This record gives sequence, C-alpha cells and structure tokens, in this order.
Amino acid sequence: MANTVFESKASWAGGLKLNLQSRNHKWVVDEPEILGGTDQGPNPVELVLGGLASCVGVLVSLYAPAHKVELKDFHVFVEGDLDLDGFQEIAPVRPGFSQIRYRVDIQTDSPKENVDSLLAHIERICPVKDTLSGVGVLSQKSGSSVAA
Repeated sequence: MANTVFESKASWAGGLKLNLQSRNHKWVVDEPEILGGTDQGPNPVELVLGGLASCVGVLVSLYAPAHKVELKDFHVFVEGDLDLDGFQEIAPVRPGFSQIRYRVDIQTDSPKENVDSLLAHIERICPVKDTLSGVGVLSQKSGSSVAA
C-alpha cells in the first residue's frame, strides 16, 4: 500500500463557508464570527489541530494492545499558537502556527512503562505530526474559468 494518495476537495458555499469532501465524507468549514464567518463549522487551522488529535487518537487505539495497555478511556488535547496579524498582513509575523502542543490522557490500570512505550511509539510514527514537522507543500498551477 505504499504511495497511497489521499484527496480533499473544498467548494465555496458563500461568504467564508466551504463544503469539504474527502471520499464519501462531507463537512462544513467556516470561520468564527469574529473573523467574518458564520461559525457553521471548524476553521482550517482547527482542522489541522483536529487532524493531529485524531491521528494520535487512532494510533493510541491501534497500538495499545501491542504495548499491553488496556484502555478504559483516553483523550487527546491539541492547541496551537497563531498570531492573527500574520495572515491578515497587519504585522510581519508568520501566518501559521508558531507552536503546536498535544497531550494524551489515558485512563488505564496498565503499568506506566507500558503507557510511556505506547506514547513514544506514537510520537515516532504519527503521520500528521511528521507532516507538521516540515513537509513541503506545493501549489499546482490553478485553472480558472469565466462564466459566459
């Protein structure tokens, strides 16, 4: 299964709202009202944080048995620092996150060393974390059409 391509498509739904689709899954992306949206869905940077949280969560579920961690419950918390002046071009600061932090809280009776081993494994193999650590993003030449 090497070199699998995943895709998403965003379609404008008016204002700052977008309809997003990946495979057969659809959801709404929007900005909060304070940024000019109608707050009908998470914004793009929240989706990035959610992508990391969900990737870590999937890996906790997937690899807990291999590390002999019996899960009772767990939560993944992710937060990122973003200076809004960057993408609004108000100040010469970076437009993206300056730092992203995550924490995994696992409820279990399993030994701490097993949990630590699980978390170290996830830290090493998480595809979203790896991507956020510095993959190049290429903008392909865009096409445009004019309505007649």
